[in-house]
Amino acid sequence: MKKIVLPAIFLLWILQSACVTSLNPLVTYDRAITDSRLTGIWEKRDGQQFLIEPIFESEFFKQVQKGSSLFENEKDIAKIESKEDSLLLSRSYLVQYKKGPGDYTLLVNFIRLNNQLFMNCMAITGTYTTHEGGSEDLDISGSMRSYTIAKVQWQNTNTIRLDFIDGDFLYEQIKAGRMKIKNETDELYDTFLITASTKELQQFLEKYGNDSRFFNKENSVTLNRKS
Repeated sequence: MKKIVLPAIFLLWILQSACVTSLNPLVTYDRAITDSRLTGIWEKRDGQQFLIEPIFESEFFKQVQKGSSLFENEKDIAKIESKEDSLLLSRSYLVQYKKGPGDYTLLVNFIRLNNQLFMNCMAITGTYTTHEGGSEDLDISGSMRSYTIAKVQWQNTNTIRLDFIDGDFLYEQIKAGRMKIKNETDELYDTFLITASTKELQQFLEKYGNDSRFFNKENSVTLNRKS
């Protein structure tokens, strides 16, 4: 499996498998959508829980606005320079979860393409507690910001399934010339990064988002509402 680029690697702690990483986001402020059903605490089958809430309603955002221990990605959230930035954030969600000694925060947006719902997520912070009781930042200085995409399917009002794109399948299709999307591959470091523009990403998913081969069980996560 081609390795992904930080900071999207945080998603490995959710999936236990690699996923496709994009240099550019899928969602723009004018196409971002919200759904009140998303807010709440959700749980995987293994008991791991995720808090999902609108970003402006979160305690996390309040602390960022105060300037408390900002990470590089947090600085971008705190610095709202345009109407477009504000509109996108107003339609954004935070996903916070714990895994072992670590705490992780993702910024998530949603878009509908060909009547299918897709999620675009970016890692904001990752910290873990050391044996000595201290806290260490998992962010790597100078690492490339990246995004991960999943298809979202409501099973019912209390169950959602996230289908992340199968990176192996996509890479093989691109290498064979059966699918075309801009990418950068480094065989030496075993990395694969989608470099297509936001518009090109949207067009690509509009064309191939219905292809069931894009997704497999290993790259799917089912969440059930706890509250």
